[in-house]
Amino acid sequence: MSAWGIRLALGFAAFILGSIPFGLFISRLYGVGNLREQGSGNIGATNVTRVVGFWPAGFLTFFLDAIKGLLLIAPFLFHWIPEGLVPESTTLYWSIGLLSVLGHCFSPWLKFNGGKGVATTFGVILLLAPLSGLVGGLIYGLTYLATRKGAAGSLLGLLGALSIHRIFYPFDASMLLFGAMVLVSIYRHESNLDLLLVDDKGEVASGSN
Repeated sequence: MSAWGIRLALGFAAFILGSIPFGLFISRLYGVGNLREQGSGNIGATNVTRVVGFWPAGFLTFFLDAIKGLLLIAPFLFHWIPEGLVPESTTLYWSIGLLSVLGHCFSPWLKFNGGKGVATTFGVILLLAPLSGLVGGLIYGLTYLATRKGAAGSLLGLLGALSIHRIFYPFDASMLLFGAMVLVSIYRHESNLDLLLVDDKGEVASGSN
């Protein structure tokens, strides 16, 4: 198989691996019927935690969703496969990560619906840009502690990670792929953004359209 053939196979495998709805499977192990009909209806770790509990169900969902994006990158990055099989390329690694996120968010097993991609995106960031991932995680934690809103923490954490990446890493194709992952997650948070613009009295927050 040619190098381009291997790249295409990796991209397809990344999308399919990313599309596995671990949250649904784990919640069913704990006696929950259809997770999409409970809580927020999302298949990610936040809703699993809300419906089942954080330990171990929510944690396990987050962990499995996070490693979706790096399982196919790590063997190349750490030279666990023969060198020369596919030319090393950060663009290839970020592309694999983006396709994993797309698979998670638009799973063919769920009629091209899915999660919001936060855990999968953070998994990729922590592997390929650890500083950005750590800063993003810190921003998420501080925002969540201050607001108790997971969506706010997730979005600010991802935007913070992207900002740090722009400062400390060169602007290249990988930056655009990183940005695409963040945009996908923001798009999937559309309903949460609507809620964040509403105050506790149910009125539209000032300054919103």
